[in-house]
Amino acid sequence: MDGAGSRGAVLVLFDVDGTLLDAGGSGRWAMTRAFEEVFGIADAEPFSRMVRFEGMTDPTIFRAIAANASIPETLLEEKSARIEQSFLGHLEERLSTTSQKRALPGVVDLLDRLNGVNLAHVGLLTGNIERGARLKLAAVGLSRYFEMGGFGDDAPDRAGIGQVARKRFEGTLGGAMGPSQVVAVGDSVEDIIAARANSYRSLAVGTGWSGHDALKAQSPDLFLEDLADFGLVMQFIFGSRSTTSG
Repeated sequence: MDGAGSRGAVLVLFDVDGTLLDAGGSGRWAMTRAFEEVFGIADAEPFSRMVRFEGMTDPTIFRAIAANASIPETLLEEKSARIEQSFLGHLEERLSTTSQKRALPGVVDLLDRLNGVNLAHVGLLTGNIERGARLKLAAVGLSRYFEMGGFGDDAPDRAGIGQVARKRFEGTLGGAMGPSQVVAVGDSVEDIIAARANSYRSLAVGTGWSGHDALKAQSPDLFLEDLADFGLVMQFIFGSRSTTSG
């Protein structure tokens, strides 16, 4: 492979919850129900309510809920397959019934625009386990845009997930991509930190659950309240690589 496919390409990696879509609390609801079902807890709501979900990976969230419920790590590991299966079943059920799920402002227009650019490649950099991410994307009609990426079951943290995502695209394109060819789009402080750890450019959006001031304090390469102005987003992605945060 001579790497011609990656020459001049730009890889845009999107977080899922709070960046591409709002699942209407389906993930938290499904995790709560999964702990009740698998571990026989009468009401797991207090244990999941104590956990901050934004910026975390699903496996990390599972461990945090288990710790709050005084479930030993060994028992959680023993039942990991069962709790994941239960979580995915409840997630699919919830997504099929809730009216609160939606793609976030500007997302579809931006993805359509990127889809029309030959050198643009779109992927995921998300803390969701892959099957959970796929369910959420399908629920709001975004599945067709994303063939691959990095997921919460690929690495223990977002920086590692970002590396996995990039390597997968390099394998498909047949050559290495420099860090400056990658843009990470996310709504949490952890998204910005992960981008910086990999020397990716970062675009932070204020459509999630992190405060705008907290995001700006991390000095992303660009901060936007949402992705509705796709002209500005496209200019950042394909224009100057030294755009400052707004």
